[in-house]
Amino acid sequence: MAYRPRSRGAAAAAAPSPAAKASRRSAVLYARVSSRDQEKEGYSIPAQQKAIREYAVEKGFVILEEFLDVETAKRAGRTNFQKMLAYVRKRQTNPPVVLVEKTDRLYRNLKDWITVDEMKTEIHLVKENVVISEESRSSEKFMHGIKVLMAKNYVDNLSEEVKKGMYQKADEGYWPSRAPFGYTNCRTGDKSVLVIDPERAAILQDLFRMYDSGTHSILDLCRYTREHAIKGKRGGVILPAAMHFFLRNPIYMGEFIFGGRTYQSKDPVLLSRALWQRVQDRLDGHPDTRPAPRNTLYQGLLTCGHCGAAVTTEVHKGKYVYYRCAQVCRKEKYVREEVIADQLAERVVKALVLPEWAHDFATRALRESRVDILREKETRLADARGRYDRFRRLIDKAYEDKLEGRVDAAFFERKRQEWEEAMFAAHDDIERLARVDHKVLDTAVDVLELVKSAYDLYSAREPSQQRKLLNLLLLNCQLRSGELIPTFRKPFDALAKIAETKNEDAAESPEEIPRRPVWWALLDLNQWLLPCEGSTLPLS
Repeated sequence: MAYRPRSRGAAAAAAPSPAAKASRRSAVLYARVSSRDQEKEGYSIPAQQKAIREYAVEKGFVILEEFLDVETAKRAGRTNFQKMLAYVRKRQTNPPVVLVEKTDRLYRNLKDWITVDEMKTEIHLVKENVVISEESRSSEKFMHGIKVLMAKNYVDNLSEEVKKGMYQKADEGYWPSRAPFGYTNCRTGDKSVLVIDPERAAILQDLFRMYDSGTHSILDLCRYTREHAIKGKRGGVILPAAMHFFLRNPIYMGEFIFGGRTYQSKDPVLLSRALWQRVQDRLDGHPDTRPAPRNTLYQGLLTCGHCGAAVTTEVHKGKYVYYRCAQVCRKEKYVREEVIADQLAERVVKALVLPEWAHDFATRALRESRVDILREKETRLADARGRYDRFRRLIDKAYEDKLEGRVDAAFFERKRQEWEEAMFAAHDDIERLARVDHKVLDTAVDVLELVKSAYDLYSAREPSQQRKLLNLLLLNCQLRSGELIPTFRKPFDALAKIAETKNEDAAESPEEIPRRPVWWALLDLNQWLLPCEGSTLPLS
């Protein structure tokens, strides 16, 4: 910000006459301190201003504007430094002189030095009693450049030392920077540590508990802080980004991240690890902590049975959810969500439930198949081992024939490659068979027990948990003319086929029902064996 510290009356009294002013050169004053703490001390900038004003009076300069910065000069882009350069550029016909206390007050980086040098602006360094302009000797410019490099080196070295101290403090388990919200910095001896700010710590704990309850969003928390006049660390309004940072900061539960590493904190803890983790899960959108919005409960699960496009949702009158084809193929009418929910329960979940006699018959048949599976496994295993040994003997015999000259090398290589491929196939069969045992039947029995109570479990669950079960059961589900046509995943597709027979077999007794291929489809539980006609082993 550019300003004149003198009052208007004092400025008028001290102003020179027009004739005297015409004979004096114009100038701008620039002063800078690096931090707010130095500014609050009230000594550095006023001292710079006093020295520069006295120099201006002595040398006959009229100070047109004063530019003050409370920023580090380590990097380019200081606010009022840029304003000063713009002010000087506008007056190129009669450019003002830049008055500054010394080199490091003007710049501590090479970019600003080059920018000022290219402007060919005359600079007066008051304390150093040096003038840098186009008429300056090369030795003067050289020494000025050395001072700029020394100022830059001072900043770089100071930065290295500060970082070294901060990393050392972090290694000791103490937060090495400005206190986060809920804490304040307190110096004890030669070390600054975090202490709890009672008022802000209580506010922070309330914010975490509110978000953990699931009834408040981040925007709600920001609104809460505004309504209760709660300010951030620098006195401003707490914005959503800052609120998100508060909720993500692990220092409140005993850890902190500094320099890309995670440290165990020795600073006071404000929250339990369990509460902090629950908040992280909710922020991550964990399905157990954030219920699905009503208008997306079944979205992504259905497709149009006419054109194959996705089925999307619309909310009417603010509360009624309707499903329709996203492409508006005009062959599918709007269907209420309640109708979709009822059909999913009846045509998907309930469709898998077997009648009691069918469930008992399938379970008994699976358990009786243990002996058949083990017997056929041994037969096929012996066959695979026999094939493996036979092809290995053929390769050995052909190699002897090659050595004795009965077959040429080309014939041997061709047959060897053919027999090795057959050996590898036999070896793969041996490995697959070795993994087959009666446990797959136990898995099938467990599946039957699960679907027996699936409908009751489904009805008692929350909508988000019902969606999880539907994702497990369904490969796809079409909506055609208001009716759902489900396509089940394995092995539930086999169970659905079994359940379809319950009406036609309802009059039959379990003893009269013949062994049907559909029962054996239950054994298709990601097995390794290849299909075998008439086999009682699980098929892949």
